[in-house]
Amino acid sequence: MDIVSKGGNYLLNVGPTAEGVIPQASQDNLRGVGRWLKANGESIYGAGITPFGPELGETDNTTRDKKGNPGFKIARDWRCTTRPGKLYIHLFAWPTGAFELSNVQGQVKKAYFLADAKHAALKVRQAGDKLSVTLPGARPDPIDSVMVLETSK
Repeated sequence: MDIVSKGGNYLLNVGPTAEGVIPQASQDNLRGVGRWLKANGESIYGAGITPFGPELGETDNTTRDKKGNPGFKIARDWRCTTRPGKLYIHLFAWPTGAFELSNVQGQVKKAYFLADAKHAALKVRQAGDKLSVTLPGARPDPIDSVMVLETSK
C-alpha cells in the first residue's frame, strides 16, 4: 500500500531452500498477505496514487542525507490509494475517536471499511475540503484497516 500510494509496483518474492521447499515462515507470510488481499485487494490492484502527500512524511532539517541535503522523516500512520470516485485510506495507526483529513476534493457520499462485507456506513462530517470520520473503538485489522471514502469526484 505504501508503494502503490506513491505510484510504484511491488514484487513479493520468496526463495526455496536447497531442497526446493518454501520455508514455513515464508508460507505463513504469503498466506497472510493473500487473506488480506482477498478482502482488500480492490485498494491495491489497479489503484492509483495519493492525491494528498503529507501522509508520506516531511522534510527533517535536523538530519542530513549522504549528499548533505535535509533528511526526510517518514510518516507511518496512514496512506491513501485511489480509484475514480473512491479514496482508500489505509490506517496503520488507529486514531482515537475520529480520522481527520484536509484537502478532500469533492463531497464524500459514504465511508465504510472495505473488509466489511455489509459496508456499514461510518459517520462523516465534511465542511468544505475538511473531513472527519468517526471510527469505532476497535480496529478491524491489526495491521492495515482500509476505509473507503466514496466521493463525487
